[in-house]
Amino acid sequence: MKKNILLIAFLLQGFLLLAQTSFTGSASKNKVGLYEQFSITFTLNNDGQRFVAPNLSDFSILAGPSTSSSTSIINGRRAQENSYTYYLRANKLGIFTIGPAYIVSDGKDYRSRSISIQVLKSAPKPQSNNSPKAKAKENVFLELDLSNTRPYVGEQIIAEYKLYFKQEVRSPELLEQPTYTGFWHEDFDLGDTYPIKEETRNGKKFQVATLKKLILTPQRSGDLNIAGMDLEVPVYIPTNQRDVFGRRRSKMIQIICSTGNRTIKVKELPKQGKPSNFSGAVGDFKYTSKLDKDSILTNESVSLSIRIQGTGNLRMIDLPKFDIPNDIEAYEPKYKERIQLKNYGLSGYKRDEYLLIPRNKGTYKIAPQSFSFFNPQTEKYISIESPSYTLIVKGDGKDSTRSIIVGNVNKEDVAFIGKDILYIKTKIPRFQKARASFYGSTTFIVLVIIPIAIVLIGLVLALLLRKSIIDIEQWKKGSASKQALKILESKKNVELDVYSRIEQALEVYFLKKWKVDRANFNKEYLEGLLLDKGVKKTVIKKLISLLESCEMARFTSQHSSTDRTSILQKTKSLIEQLENTKL
Repeated sequence: MKKNILLIAFLLQGFLLLAQTSFTGSASKNKVGLYEQFSITFTLNNDGQRFVAPNLSDFSILAGPSTSSSTSIINGRRAQENSYTYYLRANKLGIFTIGPAYIVSDGKDYRSRSISIQVLKSAPKPQSNNSPKAKAKENVFLELDLSNTRPYVGEQIIAEYKLYFKQEVRSPELLEQPTYTGFWHEDFDLGDTYPIKEETRNGKKFQVATLKKLILTPQRSGDLNIAGMDLEVPVYIPTNQRDVFGRRRSKMIQIICSTGNRTIKVKELPKQGKPSNFSGAVGDFKYTSKLDKDSILTNESVSLSIRIQGTGNLRMIDLPKFDIPNDIEAYEPKYKERIQLKNYGLSGYKRDEYLLIPRNKGTYKIAPQSFSFFNPQTEKYISIESPSYTLIVKGDGKDSTRSIIVGNVNKEDVAFIGKDILYIKTKIPRFQKARASFYGSTTFIVLVIIPIAIVLIGLVLALLLRKSIIDIEQWKKGSASKQALKILESKKNVELDVYSRIEQALEVYFLKKWKVDRANFNKEYLEGLLLDKGVKKTVIKKLISLLESCEMARFTSQHSSTDRTSILQKTKSLIEQLENTKL
């Protein structure tokens, strides 16, 4: 009897626990890396209303809340469960508390417990290296390649950010832009598509995309830090599911790739042998000067030019200044430069050209000037001195009205001398009769009426649209295919950007025709949509094949112009088939 009473009490307690309403919160991970994604889920084992989410301002909300509900029957009793899920990204280091969420169920208020999230510099290592994300990180990673890790102050370094990948990836999203404190830097123009090449690492072949390439020039000695670049890379991983054609399905996951911080040791320029006029030029340069004439008349002009040419920190070099004799009038030098980014660094020249005009005859000496630079290859200072010039000026400089003869310069570069007082005009100019007043004319009335008419027409059209008298959707029918074909037939970047244009055209077509936004533009979603719309499987297969070709082409460059022309024709044909499908 006693045992029966205990059994009945135990069963009653089980039913009471089963009937008790609970509202809980949980996180997919309580320790995450910086910029890593994770999810939090709030679960109610009953029907609920008026869900209020906690404050999530410490994180970036990638998606949510996504809701789901399920119903189960246990021992003849119906159980309802509802969940609310947010997908978040950690943006800063530290320990953060996500407060409780609130919900109403059966007229009662419920709150969940707080959730603690610790954000670390790097994501904790997974317990199993066989997880899909772990495998993806082995096959997709980011590296910073430096041409020199022990440069001198002022010496150029070539820095390249390279994405290595063996799996199918999509365009990465930049999470954290690297900073270059203590460096002068200038980026290379890599164009609209990333340069791709193939490399072998540890016996494995990788496709390598150069995402960013730049010149770094350290401005001080010591340890300088290059902050890491962080990317979120969409990676496709295979699943055990098959599509309607028997092919293995894949799903996209997001992984974080980072170069991590890099520290380089910058050497100080040697003090021994440093010239007194050294101003910081580092590289390999040539220094030249030229006086185009050595004998002229007074008030004639002569050109004196100076030029530095070579490879190095050209942007930071100042040209030497000539000491011009006082009896020679010298204008501000005309500056010209041509500096380009080459694979080995900055290369080009800087030039100053002086216009000199002597006012008195005589013999004038122009002293030589020197230029010094440090060559990091030979680790030596080099000084180059220009020749001294002698200018012989003949003629009588007392005649101030004498015309100035200017050679190799524009006339606006020289002051107007000798004719600063102009003649008084004695003839009276011919005047024209004033025209009739514009106010009140026919043209004035027409210009007043036109804006009023435009406003009235706009109001009438707005009223008709509001009352659905004009079917604007019917008017726009067929615009989806026209817009897509217009993108395909664009003449811009015909050779380099054809696959991106195809993807853009298809995205516009599906958005305009079936309201498919960019977030749902993937093979699995489109396949299901078209099957529901009754599109033939052969047409769907062509679309999937076309999208796969475009995805492969985003990170490969081994496609001829014939391939591009062929795939453009296939795309146009596919859009026409989709447009002609009876839904």
